[in-house]
Amino acid sequence: MARPDSSQAVFKSSAAQLAKIMNLDETTPEVWNDQDLAAMLRHQMAAPLDFDLTSLKLKAAEAEARTETLAGAAKARIRSFQDLLFHPGPPLELLGLSKGFFKGRIKACQKGSPEWQVAYLFYLLSILAAGRRTPQVSNLAPRDLGKAIKWALDQKWVDQKTRALISQASGRLPAKTGA
Repeated sequence: MARPDSSQAVFKSSAAQLAKIMNLDETTPEVWNDQDLAAMLRHQMAAPLDFDLTSLKLKAAEAEARTETLAGAAKARIRSFQDLLFHPGPPLELLGLSKGFFKGRIKACQKGSPEWQVAYLFYLLSILAAGRRTPQVSNLAPRDLGKAIKWALDQKWVDQKTRALISQASGRLPAKTGA
């Protein structure tokens, strides 16, 4: 019987398996903690819109409209996700692109993973920010939107400014959301 190559085991192991190996003295090593997720949130808030949103696969006409939308946003000094989400009158087209981008990220990531959680939060934030200007920007059922809001507010890693945005936006939603 051939002996396994231990150097290859590192490359075939998941993050959780590697964490267990590196933290032998811990009884329940955590791969990600709230500080890590908070850092991911801050990083995504500061991320340039054009970098992420130009990665969306769109038809030619939609891609051209996206280019114009991003150029207009840059002129209005909306360059990051933070600029967009906390803007008093964010462009709906840009929020739609943001929502689409994060919806794609949610589908691409394992549910519950740190990447999924951050993408899900930004998906929700895009919907809530657009909801300040138009009542129906998502196909989410009101009850599901309420659950999403509750989930977001329950996350310890979500900063106060973002929490305030969620709370403020949820206060303008119909009572049937269950938030």
